[in-house]
Amino acid sequence: MADARPLANKEGFETDDGCERDAESASVQVDGAEERLRPQHIVVLRDFCTRAHGTDCERCALACPHGAVSYTDEGVPVLDTEACTYCGICLGICDAFSSTRVTMNDLHARIRRIALRGEDVVLTCKENLFPGLEPAANVVVLPCLAALAPEFWTLVLSENIPVKIAADLAYCTDCPRAGDMGELLYSHAIETAEQWSGRSIGWIEEIPEKESLVKDLTDPTGVDRRSAFTNIVGDVGDIASGKRRLRNSEVLQEFYERRERSRALTRLNLGNGTEFNDFAPDGRTKKTMWPKQQMTLEAIERDPSIAGKVPVVVSQTDCSRCTNALDCVAACPTGARYPNPADGTLAYDVRYCIGCGLCVGTCAQQAVDLIEATAEIFREQDGNEKEQS
Repeated sequence: MADARPLANKEGFETDDGCERDAESASVQVDGAEERLRPQHIVVLRDFCTRAHGTDCERCALACPHGAVSYTDEGVPVLDTEACTYCGICLGICDAFSSTRVTMNDLHARIRRIALRGEDVVLTCKENLFPGLEPAANVVVLPCLAALAPEFWTLVLSENIPVKIAADLAYCTDCPRAGDMGELLYSHAIETAEQWSGRSIGWIEEIPEKESLVKDLTDPTGVDRRSAFTNIVGDVGDIASGKRRLRNSEVLQEFYERRERSRALTRLNLGNGTEFNDFAPDGRTKKTMWPKQQMTLEAIERDPSIAGKVPVVVSQTDCSRCTNALDCVAACPTGARYPNPADGTLAYDVRYCIGCGLCVGTCAQQAVDLIEATAEIFREQDGNEKEQS
């Protein structure tokens, strides 16, 4: 790696088209002209915030390295745009934060497309980019690696995607974007994912650079001209025969990706949305699968051996005390607790439970507690539904 580091003037995620979006003064060069773009921001998704539903959670504020997160009187997190460096740490900490440009689903889709091309996926952060370095197409550049949660890494590893990190940890100490907090959080996330999945993430010293068909001829260092010409002839032959186009066809890759995701969701029997329910106050119930929970469930579906290694906290009901007052149903932010459409008694889908504890405090009969378990409990729920169907 070079000795000099770049100025930290880019704040957005790098997108699939290779253009980088600025958070503050977004612009890209298009056909030689500067095109203004909508600024990238981190937004708060109230539906995925337990504090907005009544908890006293402060994880996002505690993790923010610049104190940019505070709360309204209603408990909703707000960002101080002057203090925020758009490091993305809050994205890795909580489902309630999301980029307006590139969501975790977008990022996961890009990683899968790279893997489907038969390439290793390389992740790095902006602090490791240097002037003049153009990352190769298999490189994913993040504001900070701490933007990825343990659940995200676990899902990627469960898919057997060859993923590597190209980063010099020495740069984390004085990183103006995330500082020591970034290294602490992403190291913890990676170690956790490796423990859960039983797989490892690789490390490399240099970021792969972008190449072109004529690079070997224009810069023949380390290769003789005959070899360089032979390589180019082979590439041109692939293009003429359509092999290169087929290998790099994102349309085909996206088709397989959508099909695999659809199959996984069908097997899991999961889905967000509302269902008609005569026993619900407004005649319908709503289930909301939170993103990190979804990643965990998909990882377990791909590799069931992971389930016993993933610790979870979920709610449990003492049926001998429960009077079916359904106060817990009203408090549940995900719809894990809901009236049984058949008879109105309490029903519970543990796969949607995030262990927030809101149901515990609302139960007048003290019939609800939080328990520690492993993700095997999610598989048991899935098995029970399959038996009933």
